[in-house]
Amino acid sequence: MRMSHRSVALSVSALALMAAPLAAAQEENTFWIEEITVTAQKRAQSIQDVPIAVSAFNQDTLDQIQAVDVSDLVIRTPNFTMTQFNIGEPQYYIRGVGSTSDSAGGDPTVAVFIDEVYIGRGGGSNFDFFDLERVEVLRGPQGTLFGRNTSGGAISVVTSKPSHEAYAKVQATYGNYDTIAGKAVINGPLGDTVAAKASVSYRTRDGYSENIITGEDLNDAENFSARLQFLVTPSDRLSILVSGDYSDDQTKGNARVPFPVFDDTPTAPLIRLLYPEDTDIRKSYSGPDTFQDREIWGLMARVDYEADYGTWTSITAYRETELSWFEDLSVLPSPWILVNLDRADEKADQFSQELRLASPSGSKVEWVAGVYYFTESVDRSEQFIVEFAPLPIAGGDVTFFQDAENTSYAAFGQVTYPVSDQFSVTAGVRYTYDEKDIHQIAVDNAQDAPLPGIPLFPGQPYDIMADESWDALTGKFGVEYKTENGNLLYASISRGFKSGLFSSQGNSPEVVAEPLAPEKVWNYEVGAKTDWLDGRLRLNMAAFYLDYTDLQQFLLDAQLRLVTFNVDAEVKGLEVETVIAPTRWLQLGGNLAYLDTEIKGSAVSGIDLDGNKLPRSPKWSYNVFASATANVPGGTLNGRVEFAWQDDIFHEATNIDPTFIGSYGLLDARIAYTHEESGVELALWGKNLTDEEYQSHVIPFLGNGFSLFGPPRTYGLTATWRFN
Repeated sequence: MRMSHRSVALSVSALALMAAPLAAAQEENTFWIEEITVTAQKRAQSIQDVPIAVSAFNQDTLDQIQAVDVSDLVIRTPNFTMTQFNIGEPQYYIRGVGSTSDSAGGDPTVAVFIDEVYIGRGGGSNFDFFDLERVEVLRGPQGTLFGRNTSGGAISVVTSKPSHEAYAKVQATYGNYDTIAGKAVINGPLGDTVAAKASVSYRTRDGYSENIITGEDLNDAENFSARLQFLVTPSDRLSILVSGDYSDDQTKGNARVPFPVFDDTPTAPLIRLLYPEDTDIRKSYSGPDTFQDREIWGLMARVDYEADYGTWTSITAYRETELSWFEDLSVLPSPWILVNLDRADEKADQFSQELRLASPSGSKVEWVAGVYYFTESVDRSEQFIVEFAPLPIAGGDVTFFQDAENTSYAAFGQVTYPVSDQFSVTAGVRYTYDEKDIHQIAVDNAQDAPLPGIPLFPGQPYDIMADESWDALTGKFGVEYKTENGNLLYASISRGFKSGLFSSQGNSPEVVAEPLAPEKVWNYEVGAKTDWLDGRLRLNMAAFYLDYTDLQQFLLDAQLRLVTFNVDAEVKGLEVETVIAPTRWLQLGGNLAYLDTEIKGSAVSGIDLDGNKLPRSPKWSYNVFASATANVPGGTLNGRVEFAWQDDIFHEATNIDPTFIGSYGLLDARIAYTHEESGVELALWGKNLTDEEYQSHVIPFLGNGFSLFGPPRTYGLTATWRFN
């Protein structure tokens, strides 16, 4: 079912206007829009005092939007897009910049942090949300305080910490597709100086797609997550936080379908024979026994000590991710046309240590300085089984092995100096040294075949070792001006850096032994953080220009080779975020984003890319919402309705037709009743209420596309109890 994005946006506005008389009838007191505290500059600040384009979602907002993971924040954050190849490869893009390379010797362009701990592999970054304090999405290069591999931006997940307040919280959900979810938290003191918290989460859902061959579900979900934390405060100056977390996912895999199919391609008649145009996109000829499994766990110790001259912070962390999947990429059964099976196994472990000293609370000059160390080991194998039954093209069975060791060292510092009561200057610098060692092996498992299989074809098996190192100086210079009414105006120049990488699944030793150049970017930005009408209207804006050198790209070319390459690019954009509270009981808000991306003077596999758009970069996108609260007998009633729209995009830098993904809009809503005496909340919610069919990922192959589609309409009932 499709609805005009304009008509849905108008319906949201109309609902808000209908709610206004009810809200206005409630008791009126002094009120304002809630302040959100963030740590985007490694110190606690109001989001309105941070000269960075950042969107923040506290636990209340995460509950209202029924957020399961990062994907639920994408449509609510300006210039943020996300595609997902599978559970091990989420692909985040901010301001048109991201990464799809799966190399063990590669890194993300948009980094994810949990409690300030960097997560090195994408497979460990898109975990289930539970018991969080907030999530911050920082847009643009964060090369000074967050470091390497944040040239696109950073996603900072902050968990809820233990306290000495004794309480328990239980939440249960039931929804369509037999969705069953439960969350539980227990918190309290273990003595005068020790507090502890235990949190668990479980979620299961039947698949919303079907395997035509086996009749089994696809696109199902099953996750178990847990976290245990201890907070020790021996004195007013010293606090020690020790945390451990665990997460496990087990699913039956994706439902990929042939879309779009172009009638002028040689394979179109065969595809249409099995998959006519009117075939349900929720039905897939996926091979039997596909699956996606993932296990994540981590340990972290954070020590904060407040000396007279500043606050010392030490963050020591170890994380491990193990994942495995078996996917059918062509989803057309042999012997009709082809079989393209992909089996990957990866285990990654990392250790990181950050030590920093920050200016004391209330200091006129605010500063932070520190050192950082990171080491990572990644073992990865990926097998491709390809058969072209009626066609004289090389198929085969090949496996690629990668064993990588990645190490990084950094030293950084940033200072904000107040020139006057209203005007201040910020300057920061970071030095990073990265080194990578990799061992790559390509094996032809069908040695009796005349030629090795795709994507090794037309090359030959190899066994190579390579290493490389890079260093970079990144930083930031900015000026901030506080107006007389407290609004913030800022301008900044920042430098970002992403480490070089070694290509994966290459078809020759020369390709995989030669490292790809690191990314470098200059970001020029002006912005404003403003509050009006005595704090009832918030309007934040940012305009930016990004100049990228050697932006890393990855794709499957027309010769069926997996190709990694660099391009230069320019990005221009505008972001507006606003919320208004006309009354104590009503809030209206949303965001608007504009993005203009262009690749400069590059080519790959004989295709001229000059002038092309960067992948996953919609020209326009927006989000609007209305939230109303009213007193009703026995408690309160809260409702929220939200619509988000994204312009069309290209999935790859080639901008060829099979990689085109059309625009779409999503409508979500939630209504909740909270019983005043017991504190029990009952919430009825729905996502994608118009049942929009929209692509979430596509692989161009033989002139056509093979796509994944986003979730259909989902809805459910959630009950929450809190016990003090």
